[in-house]
Amino acid sequence: MITRFRLVPRLTLCAAAFCLDAGPVLAAAKDMAQRPIPPVVRTEAGLVDTCGQRSAQKLVGAMFSPQSQAALIKTIGHDRIRVIRPGAIITQDRRENRLNLIVDDAGRLMAARCG
Repeated sequence: MITRFRLVPRLTLCAAAFCLDAGPVLAAAKDMAQRPIPPVVRTEAGLVDTCGQRSAQKLVGAMFSPQSQAALIKTIGHDRIRVIRPGAIITQDRRENRLNLIVDDAGRLMAARCG
């Protein structure tokens, strides 16, 4: 029979061994959590355009269609585009290298923003 006085040192030893073993796991998790650095594009005005927002601004006011989206992808060089329509549920994660296109009920592009 194990008494309480014999059990406490064993539990302490097990807890210490677990903490020593968790160190490399926590370090690996921290390395994996590092966000990649988005590419930085300098425009003629000196402002940073990380998502292709300046190219998309030319389409504001026009009807947005799958064809215009394909042309925009070709122009900006990536497909990290999120189309936001009225009433759409979107996540709150902010990505500077993603282009958010805000479209109204009629399908007209109202705004383009990085994030």
